[in-house]
Amino acid sequence: MELFVLFPITRRRSGRKCGPAALPTFCRFLAGTALAGLLAFAADAPAEAIVIRQSEWPLTQFQADGIWRISQGQGVTVAVIDSGVDAAHPDLKGQVLQGAGFIGDSRDNGQTDISSDSHGTAIAGIIAGTGKANGGTGMTGLAPKSKVLPVRVSTNVTADPTAIAQGIKYAADHHAQVINVSSGTATPDPLLREAVNYALGKDAVVVASAGNDGENGNPARYPADFPGVIDVTGTDSSRHFWPVSESGPTSTLAAPAAGIYSAGDRGQYVRADGTSYAAGYVSAAAALVRSAFPRLSAGQTIRRLIITAQRPGGSGHDDQYGYGLIDPLAALRAPAAVDGSAANPLLSADPLGKHTNIGVGWGTVIALGGAAVALISVSSWIVVRRRTSRSAKKADTPPTPSRGTSRPAANSGKKNQKRRA
Repeated sequence: MELFVLFPITRRRSGRKCGPAALPTFCRFLAGTALAGLLAFAADAPAEAIVIRQSEWPLTQFQADGIWRISQGQGVTVAVIDSGVDAAHPDLKGQVLQGAGFIGDSRDNGQTDISSDSHGTAIAGIIAGTGKANGGTGMTGLAPKSKVLPVRVSTNVTADPTAIAQGIKYAADHHAQVINVSSGTATPDPLLREAVNYALGKDAVVVASAGNDGENGNPARYPADFPGVIDVTGTDSSRHFWPVSESGPTSTLAAPAAGIYSAGDRGQYVRADGTSYAAGYVSAAAALVRSAFPRLSAGQTIRRLIITAQRPGGSGHDDQYGYGLIDPLAALRAPAAVDGSAANPLLSADPLGKHTNIGVGWGTVIALGGAAVALISVSSWIVVRRRTSRSAKKADTPPTPSRGTSRPAANSGKKNQKRRA
């Protein structure tokens, strides 16, 4: 479930329920409790807006400044299959392409967000927010130079699986290199599976939220549970598994899901919890990699993300963290040797292949490697200097380098119908 708090108007409490489990509806995972002590502000309130930048703890955890020296996602389009995106938000101006809607209006370009919780806009902000509002103190996404393709498939909490399927196909046909689906259903709808396979066949990275019903039966969710899809679970600011997140054997990667700030519609901001946001961060990480290494296939992009992920306390696969907590900087710095074949590793029985020891993660290996290279370089310089000095003495005697969904910061949700995670 997801808790959304909109700024400035009021703090909202949402506890919408999905329809009967037998009905293949898609739902966003929403639930909430009122949050105390939160400031109310819009994008035109500079004094308080700095709270947004200071509160984006995932950027600090990911070492975003180091990431952006390598890649900012330029040249990559990320489709957000959701409630539309507020293209007029100060932090999203120029970032949102003309998209489409699949809820009955052929003129719909997806560039507005008419949902009650700003869901699509929040996901887009996490991915491609520029932070330009209020003199540069606004909300910054992890891949701030990527573009968002908005695909509206719902106006609120629920969506029809057919609309989701159409949206995924539309995104694939319009050259989205990454497709984000922050919603889920308990029903493995055949049209939805066909759409996912279609997108995978078009070399798209498909990312989906695991859901927020980890404390309520932890049911399967689709498209997250479909083969080939990055199934994203959630963590908190201490890198601990977020207990509300759903998880299981199909979990692929974990990412920040608790206490997330992002853009909202009408120039506002939201603070929320949910695996919807975690999926947004993984989609942004995929955009960073695809931008830095444009020749990599979708499968190789996924392999970089899972091999370089950080999983506390072990190696291999874990039901809660999947192959680990994403480490975009390590994914960008990893050597070409990790790329492997072009095939999607999540369609393999052994996604990691020979790279099974990811407990410390590639970031540590790279850091140690860099230190070793530096040490060798210094040692070599000393040896050369000594040899040069000795030669000089003789000549002139005397001298000498890691399982859909969002909610405004609080409770839990379920993995059964297509709803926002």
